[in-house]
Amino acid sequence: MTGEPETNESGVDLDTQKQNVVADMAPIVGRVREFLSDRAGVTASCDAPFDVSTLSERFGFSEKRKGSPEVILGEDVAVELGHPSTASQVIVLLSHQPDLVQSGRISIVGPDLDEMDGGGRHPFAQVVMLSVKPDQTPDPFEIDNTQYLMHRLSGYMVRSVPGRLWVRISKSGKAAGLTLKTVGSALIAAYTRDFEVIEGAEVVFVTSSSDDVNALSQISTEVNILAGRHKKLALGVDGEVECQDLNCDTCDEQPVCDSLRDIVIKRRSKDK
Repeated sequence: MTGEPETNESGVDLDTQKQNVVADMAPIVGRVREFLSDRAGVTASCDAPFDVSTLSERFGFSEKRKGSPEVILGEDVAVELGHPSTASQVIVLLSHQPDLVQSGRISIVGPDLDEMDGGGRHPFAQVVMLSVKPDQTPDPFEIDNTQYLMHRLSGYMVRSVPGRLWVRISKSGKAAGLTLKTVGSALIAAYTRDFEVIEGAEVVFVTSSSDDVNALSQISTEVNILAGRHKKLALGVDGEVECQDLNCDTCDEQPVCDSLRDIVIKRRSKDK
């Protein structure tokens, strides 16, 4: 071994090539757009999120990365989102193409918190789409942590469950007017203020049905592979999907692999 970085046939460092594929999830952003288009009749969108001063004064938003701990006990819960008995998805997408992200937009597929029955458990998906400065890759650990808004919003608590977002909204928080617009505004503020490399943020929430939430499961799986979090599938240094299953004919992840190959091919064609 020479210690020299491995390159492709065009002389591009393969580690750099892999980072570029991982960092730009533009094709997946396009699939989220298709998802929203298919559900336009039950989707409400807002292009004017609460500003930071309103979030802080009215909803106790912490501008720091982590505020004071808050525990919402069962008897204090107004609404639960993504409880283990229901469907749940949590997704963060990054793109270097700023025109793909409608910065400041919050879309809600289904009812908002003020339209939900007290004490109910509802399916929940949260999709955050981020516009990142060219040739910049934010810390993936910090990007993941920010999506949970840990202790940053009064009346809002996330319980730790791998691979899902389980949220409790307190009775006092709901009574104070806490809505998904509030949560989306807090997410947009957190990402755009905490990370210099992030130029814009857009948020999608899904509460309409378990079927709608589960419709995002393949996207979630693809993102986990690109981010190196999938247990069986990974993106190799050459940009190809690597798998521990030797028989593609019997693997239930075959549609995911096919989709990722399309992403890699499109990315390579663009880079040439």
